[in-house]
Amino acid sequence: MEKNRLTKIAVFFLWAAPLFIMTMLVAACSKISDQVFDSRISEGVIEYQITFPEVTGESITASLLPDKMTYAFRESGFASNFETAGGVFKNNIIADEKSKQVEHQLKVFRKKIRVKMTETDVHKMLADYPRMTIIHTPDTDTIAGYPCKKALIVFEAHDMREIEVYYTDKIKMHNPNWCTQYHEIDGVLMAYEVEEFGIRMRLEATSVKSLKSDPSIFEGNDAYTSVSKEMMEVELAQLVETFEL
Repeated sequence: MEKNRLTKIAVFFLWAAPLFIMTMLVAACSKISDQVFDSRISEGVIEYQITFPEVTGESITASLLPDKMTYAFRESGFASNFETAGGVFKNNIIADEKSKQVEHQLKVFRKKIRVKMTETDVHKMLADYPRMTIIHTPDTDTIAGYPCKKALIVFEAHDMREIEVYYTDKIKMHNPNWCTQYHEIDGVLMAYEVEEFGIRMRLEATSVKSLKSDPSIFEGNDAYTSVSKEMMEVELAQLVETFEL
């Protein structure tokens, strides 16, 4: 009896072992195949056109506002930049999803300041944004050559109008919006709105380039003096007052 039992066990393993090995090989090959045939770009630069729906083109303010933003990206983070004509002020955001670190840099004339934020700081910042609901729609569009899905953003405050957002999953980034008010959207934003300096900005991608970026642009800049978030807000308020934004 014992011999028969051992024989059955041996036969079972002779059949089961190859099946197990084949299953593991199929799983491994599937994972490798997904990586090999993933044609999405994972590093490059997106350029956005900036417009201001609430600012008339004839105003002095309009002439001082930036008209484009560059967004260098890689799988784990991004570095965005926009500045006014003549470089009177520059606004840079550097974010790394792996380390959950964000650095906000602001240059106003010769003054250069920065704020470093941890994941906890980011959560506190996002808690201050107007509460909103994201409604995903079946609508699609093509922006800068990329297929995009459309979502509607509806705010709880009745005096805030809803806005349209377009995003794509054809660019390989991990959780690209983790540190923004659009953190619930799983895709790279290609057309969207934000409010900065007291006015609403509309950004729409005009080009996407696949290229290697200088790693230093994703690092902090020691030429900027570190300040508190409260001090940064004071500087931004003064900037708004200076330019009557």
